Amino acid sequence: MIDRFRRREPGVRRRLLLYLVGLGILFTSGALAASGISGLMSLPPSRWILVAPNFALGFFGLLVTILLFYAVRREDQMLHLFEWLRRLDNILAGLTAPLTAEGLRPVCEELAGIFPRNGGWIVLVRAPGLLIRGEVMRRRYLPIVSQAASERWNASWAENYLKDRMEEDAGRRELVTRLPAVEGNGRPLVCWISENRAGDITTGMAIALAQGGWRRDKVTMQAMATGMDMLVQRIGSILVEVIERREGLGVENLGLVMRVLAHEINNDLQGALNTMEAASARPGGMTEESALHLRSLLARSAHWSHLMREAPFLADKVLPFERHVVSLTAHLRETLEEVRQAWPDVTFVVRRPEGEDEVKVTGDQHLRSVLRNLLHNAASYTPEEGSVEVRIEVDGKSAHLMVTDEGPGVDPADVDMIFAPLESMKEGRRAGVRVDYGMGVGLTISRAIARAYGGELLCHSNTESQGGVFEVVLPLEASEEGDGKGVM
Repeated sequence: MIDRFRRREPGVRRRLLLYLVGLGILFTSGALAASGISGLMSLPPSRWILVAPNFALGFFGLLVTILLFYAVRREDQMLHLFEWLRRLDNILAGLTAPLTAEGLRPVCEELAGIFPRNGGWIVLVRAPGLLIRGEVMRRRYLPIVSQAASERWNASWAENYLKDRMEEDAGRRELVTRLPAVEGNGRPLVCWISENRAGDITTGMAIALAQGGWRRDKVTMQAMATGMDMLVQRIGSILVEVIERREGLGVENLGLVMRVLAHEINNDLQGALNTMEAASARPGGMTEESALHLRSLLARSAHWSHLMREAPFLADKVLPFERHVVSLTAHLRETLEEVRQAWPDVTFVVRRPEGEDEVKVTGDQHLRSVLRNLLHNAASYTPEEGSVEVRIEVDGKSAHLMVTDEGPGVDPADVDMIFAPLESMKEGRRAGVRVDYGMGVGLTISRAIARAYGGELLCHSNTESQGGVFEVVLPLEASEEGDGKGVM
């Protein structure tokens, strides 16, 4: 028993000693009070002054005991809250983009754990769409609801109430209300809302507490508000990380990209050289099959050289462009002739809107880079004798060009990161049957060009049987403003 007591943490041992001291003081005070009462009963009133010190000491001892027990309890509470904040910080450190209900659930459960007897909780996260899967530009709400919420009280009412409070521009705030009564008295609903200075990230949490017996504790409420601020700060840091990763490659990685591109060019050129040497040694010269293979190798090396010329843009972000009216169909036709030579065993199927022989959009010569990168990417993930579908649709304001391959598709977890340079080279990324890896450089450049025209490049997550789908959105025949020139 003594050995186990010695092995306890110093703080625990000290609190146990304080409790024992308090009990000792309480016992002594009780004994003094009891002696005072006995004196009152045995002595005449004229001599009660003799037992007055006993009453005073007993009352003082009782007061000391109450203060001591309160101090120990408050210390226990503070240590518990510090440990709670430490656990929360560790969980937040592992939070990454994209934000999902499953990824945020451990954080929410730890936040709600500050009230261990709560009746359920709801968390709403409002953040830029690039942090939340399925969104591109706008911000949206991501709800996370505890399993107990819908079973015990009106969770939808609480969610709407929390969303309304989050729409109010009041910064960080704390609210206490009461849920509509369901099978008895309504539960108290405590809400915390935290917002960053920029106003683009807001989190709100509503916790339904046990019916009756809840008293407001300022220390706990302040700790909860601090926890909500920690969540907002972590989401903000994730946003910065995502923006930095998407905006540029970085000079430190440019050398790696150049080495990889040079390696690919060398492989294709070496293959072309081997094909020519084999043909020269053959009595009949080069066969039609060898000539087709040689042309595909040279066409692919040309594609790698195009990427090598454009890759520095990801480091210095300088790629001059002009906004002109160009023919999307003409650029597609010329690019397809080039790409078919690189992938002779792939069938490219083009579907255009009926009655429109030519679709004109905003762009310049860099539009060929977008088309070339998407078509090469789709062909490299399509098996031999497979097909790539290119479909053009027009909605009145924009032209939508969709490229669909027959590859393994895009994992939902990679949709938001697939346009980050070098992201697709990381271990664990899904590969196609004809490629070992990709760099993401072509997709990053293509998205930057599309956005410079006022459009967008999207990736849609599909099942393995459907393959990957990339969509380019370009403005239709936009009027030129100024000289129509700029730098991306």
